[in-house]
Amino acid sequence: MPPIEPLPFRIGVPGEDAIDFKGIRSVSYRVDGLLHLVDDALGFEWTATETTERVGLTGIHTGVDSSPIGRLEVPAGWIAEVRLRWGWWRLRLLFQARRLDAFEGMPGGKAGVLTLKIRRRFRKQAEAMITAIEHARDTTPLPPLETQPEIDTGDIPRLSGGWEP
Repeated sequence: MPPIEPLPFRIGVPGEDAIDFKGIRSVSYRVDGLLHLVDDALGFEWTATETTERVGLTGIHTGVDSSPIGRLEVPAGWIAEVRLRWGWWRLRLLFQARRLDAFEGMPGGKAGVLTLKIRRRFRKQAEAMITAIEHARDTTPLPPLETQPEIDTGDIPRLSGGWEP
């Protein structure tokens, strides 16, 4: 299969607003990244920018902080479903994983689900990426789960006067 160009994406992360005795504070986040498909693994890389605006008695202040580049590799066999959905302004690339921890550590990744926003001009590239991911997933065996050590129930503290089975 020919190499696939990295697909640019954005992740929606909600901001925060606060009003207190110091004034008004508004924090917004922007996460931009690239999705790669290398061999039989998806490679996500991203950077986040945090913009803080404060309005108070001392004036108006704006601060911008950028995070270092984050990276995550997910085996294609861990992807249960990938699909493209149309939105008003952008496309959404939806991932459903076979593991709850597949997107752990990535902004917006929750319990095996991840949504990437894609600009409309990258629609054909996104469709090609989906086809390549599905091909890699279907030709790659599912990696085995790591075994968890058994918990010795004798080590669990009991609450005094609590319910006993």
